[in-house]
Amino acid sequence: MGARGLRVAAATAVLAALAMGGTGACPADPDCVCGGKFAYELNCNINGHKVKVNYLPKTYLSIECDKTYKIDYDRLPQLNANKSGIFKSVSFKQCPLPKTSFRDVLSKVGVSKTMTLIYQNSKNISNSLERKLFTGLQDLSKLSLSINGLTYLPDDLFVDVYNLTWLNIRSNSIGFSEKLFKPLDKLETLEISHNHMTNMSGNIFSHLAYLRKLSLWQSNVTNFSQDLFAGVNVLEELDLSSNGLNELPSSLLSPLRKLKKLTLFSNKFSSLPSNLLLNNQELDTIIIFNNDVKLMQLPRAFLGNLPKLQQSYIQRCGLEAIPYDVFVNSSQLTNISLAYNELKALPEAVFNDQINLLDLDLSNNKIRSLPYKLFSSLVRLERLKLEYNELEEISSATFSSLLSLTYLNMERNKLKTISSYVFSNNKQRLSINMAFNKLNFEAKESNNSSHKQKSHLSPFAYTYQLKLLNLSYNFIDKTFSDWWSNGCENLDLSYNKIRQLTIMDYEDILCPNAMKITCDTALSSVIAIGVVLSVVFFVISTVAVINFLLKHKSKLYYLIKNWCYKYTEDTDDESHRWDLIVIFAEKDKEFVHKCLIKKLETYKFWKVKTFVIDSNIINAATIKSCDVEFDKCIGSVKGTKTLIVVTLNYLELVRNNSNIEELHGKYVKNDETIFILTSEVSSINTISKGYVDTNRSLKWDETDFWKKFLHVLPDRKFKDPAAVKVDLAERIESTLLHSTAMRQIGTENLEKLAEHNGPTQDMT
Repeated sequence: MGARGLRVAAATAVLAALAMGGTGACPADPDCVCGGKFAYELNCNINGHKVKVNYLPKTYLSIECDKTYKIDYDRLPQLNANKSGIFKSVSFKQCPLPKTSFRDVLSKVGVSKTMTLIYQNSKNISNSLERKLFTGLQDLSKLSLSINGLTYLPDDLFVDVYNLTWLNIRSNSIGFSEKLFKPLDKLETLEISHNHMTNMSGNIFSHLAYLRKLSLWQSNVTNFSQDLFAGVNVLEELDLSSNGLNELPSSLLSPLRKLKKLTLFSNKFSSLPSNLLLNNQELDTIIIFNNDVKLMQLPRAFLGNLPKLQQSYIQRCGLEAIPYDVFVNSSQLTNISLAYNELKALPEAVFNDQINLLDLDLSNNKIRSLPYKLFSSLVRLERLKLEYNELEEISSATFSSLLSLTYLNMERNKLKTISSYVFSNNKQRLSINMAFNKLNFEAKESNNSSHKQKSHLSPFAYTYQLKLLNLSYNFIDKTFSDWWSNGCENLDLSYNKIRQLTIMDYEDILCPNAMKITCDTALSSVIAIGVVLSVVFFVISTVAVINFLLKHKSKLYYLIKNWCYKYTEDTDDESHRWDLIVIFAEKDKEFVHKCLIKKLETYKFWKVKTFVIDSNIINAATIKSCDVEFDKCIGSVKGTKTLIVVTLNYLELVRNNSNIEELHGKYVKNDETIFILTSEVSSINTISKGYVDTNRSLKWDETDFWKKFLHVLPDRKFKDPAAVKVDLAERIESTLLHSTAMRQIGTENLEKLAEHNGPTQDMT
């Protein structure tokens, strides 16, 4: 059984004991108050000192004191532990050291064995820390003495815990002796960071033949002897960060042939040995951050010839140049970061071997141009960061090899021009950020056989299915239709110089692509002027209408009287009912009105009623229609169709509101209900769970959507079939041309569709 299984079993046992015996399952101790749901929680008062004892049998025991200098451990409660008395870990926090040993204290409370011991006390306990404290703990495999203010450890302290595989003594002020770690020949992890080891012995680690992880972070080591790691043959992770190192011996890492991760941030290297990593063929990750002085330049082939190197992070080191072969023959790299340096240029061949690179970060440098073939080998690259540089121009071939690119950030450069074909080879769903540049896409002139004409294509005209295009904070003064016709989901044009968006732009944005667009404040001034002009026009029109009414009031009186008489005579029950009832979610209101209702209103022979569904519906009776309850109105008159626009917003309301779900169930059972499925709904399996009847559903993105839709609408009779034929053909054509998904039908099919719906009296 794994660790998780043990925890679950232990928790179940405790819950059963508590359920059966209530508080009687707690230790019977007059000095303690017991509680807790999933574990025992005891608050004890021992000789006036507060002690908290929390434990879960077989798993952990925690004893926390109130920072007292002494405590009578004999007064601790006897635990209701498992029969074996085995705990995985035991911790003492802010408690004084035992007078005898930790073994004696644990035996008195009912612990026979533990694998981990954690002791933390903010007071300096160096003078009281002795070998006898750890006698009898031969089974101990993990020991933590971190954050204790220690300044000294006796050489024989660990003689009796020789089975330790993990030791943490970080955040103290200790200077370690050569003999201290000799008994720990099974140690695998040693954490001694944040100590004082200025005079570190050359043989201090020589007996740790199984050591795999060593952290010397912030240990005040200013220099290392060449044989410091002699004998540490299987070390895999080494952290030498924050030690103020000026240099490293070229052979320092030579014994570490199994080294996988090397961390060197926050030191003072002005240079690094060219053969520092010569024997570290297993190296997987190297991190060099925040060098306190300028490293200026890396040696040639410094990270080359490392067949297993995958991640290289060299940031904030003051690099001004890198050699062309710095990564030579290290073809397994997946992540390279050279961010926050002072690079002005990059050698064209520097990434030639990086065929497996996925993430490249060159941000926050001073790069002014990108060589023609810089990225030619990066066919698998997915993320490229170039923000905060000084790039002014991007050529058409710059990114042509990046076939897998999904994210490109070029924010805050000095870009002025971009080639029209720069992203033509990128077939993935791409997110592009070019905010805070100097872009202004002018319409280019091109020659043809007859005359010169201007091309209204942007540099993104051949970039399809854009996930994000951020062009905010530039100098753009016009829009291009290809920004949303090629499938862009999110477009940010804020803080440019755009003064106007055409009506066609708005229709394309809202309907076919459901794209989100962020416009700038320049448009608001135009809108404000339009509002003022509208008010002036309204006042003038109102005055003119009033004058007209006063002048022709007698004629208008007779016209209105005759119209009212005719209406009361000709109206019957048939004209009072609705032909089509459209139901949709509140969040889809704009989409439905722009793309559906607006089209339906052009056909005057159908009466359309809309109902908006939102999460505030209490019950079906709160929705009114035809002056009766809404659910009774639906399908109450034969021939009335109920149209439900099924989107993710609508499905969310149905799932999360039982009243709406109950109401929706009546739609599904009603044969007069039609379901329109938007593209995101029709592409998932949600509809298979009974939310719609697939036999009565239409897909919004179908090429013949309008043809199918007109076929299922209520039959109507017309006075002039020939006029209806022409009117219907024109309106269908207009509707189809405004839908991106239907633009492929063509004129020939439109004529056939109009002919099919010709001068008949029944719309079938």
